[in-house]
Amino acid sequence: MSLITLAATAPDLASSNVVIHAGLLDWTSETATNLQDVLRVVAITVAILFVVYKAVQSKFAIGTIVLSALAAGVFIWLVFNVTDVSDTVGEDLPGSAPASAYVDVG
Repeated sequence: MSLITLAATAPDLASSNVVIHAGLLDWTSETATNLQDVLRVVAITVAILFVVYKAVQSKFAIGTIVLSALAAGVFIWLVFNVTDVSDTVGEDLPGSAPASAYVDVG
């Protein structure tokens, strides 16, 4: 192959590579969205199995069932609201840095 032939095919390779990357990003985004729904269903299933396990382990003691159900409820709430919780954590921490500070050096 000559240098002219390589130069003529280079733009074709570059444009096809961009299409492949765009398709890969779309596929990754779609897969992540679908995986989020699946993981939420798995989290609910794990929480229910946890309550059942603790109930059987404690021989159906009502206190253990109530506490494990509360723990499972908090776990499910955190799974469904993880972005809301992460957005508020920085604002609620004591001693967090201010958004902007003015320093007079004069």
